[in-house]
This record gives sequence, C-alpha cells and structure tokens, in this order.
Amino acid sequence: MPPSTHKIENAKSGRSKCKRCKETIANGELRIVTEAYSETRDMDFTSNYHTQCFKVPPRAMAGVSPEEFVDEHLEDCSNDDVLSDPETLAEIIADITLATNAPKKKKATKKKSKAEANEEEEDCRPVKKAKKAKKKAPVKSEEVTEDDDDTSDDSEKGDSSSASSTSEQQWVGCDSCGKWRKLPANMSPDTLPDEWHCNMNTWDTCFATCEAAEEEGA
Repeated sequence: MPPSTHKIENAKSGRSKCKRCKETIANGELRIVTEAYSETRDMDFTSNYHTQCFKVPPRAMAGVSPEEFVDEHLEDCSNDDVLSDPETLAEIIADITLATNAPKKKKATKKKSKAEANEEEEDCRPVKKAKKAKKKAPVKSEEVTEDDDDTSDDSEKGDSSSASSTSEQQWVGCDSCGKWRKLPANMSPDTLPDEWHCNMNTWDTCFATCEAAEEEGA
C-alpha cells in the first residue's frame, strides 16, 4: 500500500471534524490532513486533525521525532507558509510533541463500565416501576382482584428482567488511526494489550484494517 501523505493547511470550511477529539475545525483554522490510498478498495481515505491533536503515527513512522516529521514529511499548503515562520513552526512542533507523548488512554472508556451500568440500573429500577404504575389504565371498579395484581407483578418482573439483561456496548480504539471498533459481548477490554491496532481485530475481519471506516455508533 502506498505510504500516507501529510499536509498542513487552513480549513476551507467549518464543516470538517478532528479525527482525534471529534470537535469541529473552524473555517481558516490550521489543520493537519492525512491522506491514504487503499488498493483493495481503490479509493482515498482522508483524516483531519487539529495540530494539537495530531500524533506521529507509531507504526508507520516508528522512531521519527515530531521535528523530523514536520521537516521531512509535512507539506506546507497553508495560506501564509506557516512552516517558514520560526515562531509558528515552533508552536506546531510543540503541539505535535505534546499529543505524541501524551499517555495512552485506557481502552474501552468510551462507554460506562459494566459495574457502573449495573449500579445505575439498580438505582433506576424503582423509578421505572413507578412510571409504569402511573401509565396503567384506570380499573372499572375500585376492587382489584388478586389475579390482576399477579398479572401486574409478572409484567413488572418481565420488564425488570429485560432491563437487567441489557449491557453497554464495549469499544476499543486503534492507536494508529484513532478509529473505534466494537468488542464482542463476551470479550472484556481488560484482556486487550495496552497498545492495540486494527489488524489485531480477529473477531470482525471487515474492520481489521485502518482503511476500514469507523463502525456505526462510535
């Protein structure tokens, strides 16, 4: 696969979003653009980053310092040739250095932990029952038979069982491309290595490369 290319430019609109922080990049703001071509899909993939969110790719450019990356791999396509200005150049290198050396985030922290979800679910169960009781249609007489009570109890137990069986979807983020991949229901994030990449996705080969689009719901 051809190597990725990197350039720094001013955002041409206010519609692009940073791949790392997911925030919008303002019109005219400096951004780093990564472009890669996939031979298998015969298409280009483009990712945009704030300068303070861009990390030197750990696999493709192992051992390359932020200074070397800017000097040898980053093409200046900005309106004012920002890499020619020593002060702006130093700020860009500092931003990339800070992002590259930042501690790795813990895997699968995008969703609440299972323990937190269970505690929250237990706290909410009495509230859910109260809401269901308010929505019940009024009985025709003041007397309520024992059968009616049993039916209501069974219905509430069924709802509670259904709610308790639901668990939050767990995710893992790629340390190369930053995309999120779904974990199987029976897989714990604690079993994954500290550094994880898309090609380690053995449970869903459709998303086992960095070229694959981020999964829906991420």
